[in-house]
Amino acid sequence: MKLLRLMILLAGLSCLFRAQAEEPPARVTVIFDAFGKPSDLARGWGYSALVEYGGKRILFDTGGQYQAFADNVRKLKIDLKTLDFVVISHRHGDHTGGLAYVLEQNPHVKIYAPLETGSFGTPPSPPAAKALLRNAAGITPDLRYFNGQPPANLTIDSPWPGTKFTLIDKSVEIAPGLFLVKTVSDSKGTLELNELSLAIRTPQGLAVIVGCSHPGIERILEAASQYDKQLYTIVGGLHLVDKSDQQVSEVVNNFKTRWHIDRVAAGHCTGEFAQVELERVYGDHHDHSGIGEVISLPR
Repeated sequence: MKLLRLMILLAGLSCLFRAQAEEPPARVTVIFDAFGKPSDLARGWGYSALVEYGGKRILFDTGGQYQAFADNVRKLKIDLKTLDFVVISHRHGDHTGGLAYVLEQNPHVKIYAPLETGSFGTPPSPPAAKALLRNAAGITPDLRYFNGQPPANLTIDSPWPGTKFTLIDKSVEIAPGLFLVKTVSDSKGTLELNELSLAIRTPQGLAVIVGCSHPGIERILEAASQYDKQLYTIVGGLHLVDKSDQQVSEVVNNFKTRWHIDRVAAGHCTGEFAQVELERVYGDHHDHSGIGEVISLPR
């Protein structure tokens, strides 16, 4: 009888361990950034992370340098051929530099990007296209656009020919519990730039993955909160590097007092003073997220 009980117990433990081993990862791995613990990974200005959650493998941005991104992917043993999709947060080169390498490895992978006039293969804005139809009196024939017969559809090639982008013009759920949050910058230097963030519903609230937060991190959090008022963590670039110390302190304190965010894993353009403030406010709930770091997410 004792032997039978022991066998049943061992069988149960075996099933438990097997189930845990087979459980899909819930984590973010930082592939590309400019800081981190000593390692053989290449540092550069830009951001890229592999997000694994709910059985999905999502590449979020592709860093700022083709070769450094490619080398880091290989060193971290990340298989780009098994991605479910790619999210490009915005059009800047420090987030798209490694995309050509991704397409070499996985040429047909689905890529989400923000709808941008003249970017990712989109045509010029409608006002510009309409202006081509105007017949200006006195113009000589050699100065007329398309000899006075503009095409029905203006096209601008993407830097990644043949790539099929899925362009996002509003926030949307792309898979159960996975949301693309679209916001627009009104800041000088990035006026009207569209940016996508990735929000993941976890048992402890939303995990919000951001690229550069050009529209403002609090505006992004406001937009994400339509899917879940409870926010668990922010991962990625918060774009506080060019803000005053007072502004940085206010934003970091708001993470706690206004948004009730449990953890923060800030990277890229967040800024060194902001990292110090996050350490002060969050203590051991400030996840250091330099290159090669793995940030766990709640299952």
